[in-house]
Amino acid sequence: MTTKDYPSLWGFGTTKTFKIPVEHLDFKYIEKCADVKHLEKILCVLRSGEEGYYPELTEFCEKRLKGLAPGSRALRKDKPAATASSFTAEEWEKIDGDIKSWVSEIKNEENKIHFHEMETFPATEGNLPPVRGSNGRLHVSKEKYSNSRPTKKKIPRDYAEWDKFDVEKECSKIDEDYKEKAVVNNKSHLSKIERRIDTAGLTEKEKIFLATREKEKGNEAFNSGDYEEAVMYYTRSLSVLPTVAAYNNRAQAELKLQNWNSAFQDCEKVLELEPGNLKALLRRATTYKHQNKLQEALEDLKKVLNVEPDNELAKKTSLEVERDLKNSKPASKTQTKGKRMVLEDVENSEDEGGKDSRGKHEDGSGGKSKTSFLFWLC
Repeated sequence: MTTKDYPSLWGFGTTKTFKIPVEHLDFKYIEKCADVKHLEKILCVLRSGEEGYYPELTEFCEKRLKGLAPGSRALRKDKPAATASSFTAEEWEKIDGDIKSWVSEIKNEENKIHFHEMETFPATEGNLPPVRGSNGRLHVSKEKYSNSRPTKKKIPRDYAEWDKFDVEKECSKIDEDYKEKAVVNNKSHLSKIERRIDTAGLTEKEKIFLATREKEKGNEAFNSGDYEEAVMYYTRSLSVLPTVAAYNNRAQAELKLQNWNSAFQDCEKVLELEPGNLKALLRRATTYKHQNKLQEALEDLKKVLNVEPDNELAKKTSLEVERDLKNSKPASKTQTKGKRMVLEDVENSEDEGGKDSRGKHEDGSGGKSKTSFLFWLC
């Protein structure tokens, strides 16, 4: 069939796919069209057969598209998987030889590993099952094998034993084991991270971004209860750019770890950068309280309450400090209780020459004077 034998497609609306006017599916239009994208859509519609099958029109569209864009994806065609018949005898012989040589190399490596294992584990009475795909056996001594096996837990076998089984105790053991493993893993993770960051060559904006990112990591660790990790990330942030927020946050993490002196130092740094910072004053008061410096703690708390009279934490801490102060005063008084004794006859009136340096005293005595002292004996 020639081009003239095909019926005209003018006036038939648009295609379902891509909404292309049907009149564009025409030899004359395709020949004049220079829009590669539009031609790709036309070719897709023609190949789908939704408007009918037109082999010559499809081939004409492919040639036109190939002339405009030889590398167009629409021209790609799926090829079937290659088989032995797809290659010549020489090509297939080379491919087959490469596969066989690769298989022989793998077998040689497996034999070397197997021979090494046989030397490592000497033969004894207790033998393990044979290695899959080999005729040999691995031999391990009973002592090593028995030591590596975990001890079996005693499981209740009847109702009487189940009554004696302490569920809470077993759960607490599991929780303790989990916490110990978590702490060990966390410490090993922290030991690999540097506490200081090299800022050589960084701009001011880059430093601010880096310090903020490390501080946010510390906040995440703090919210998760990993206070040691939080301290580490706050330290990294401060090594890039010392900020009030990072010092304040690290002080709070140190308080959680009960590192009172470190928390105090961070609060001091905050107050140097920003005098009157309420958070720093409140946290420094907490360190004073735990270091038994109650008067200093009360002074910091008063400063906080002067600015924020409704601060609940400051109120609560202030009441606790005042109560501790009251309890400490009677203790100091009881320590001074004792028996009063009068000691007299303390001579200290004459100088080295034997002359009276003070003259006559009021009591009329000329040379020596008696002075009375009171002592408290516990």
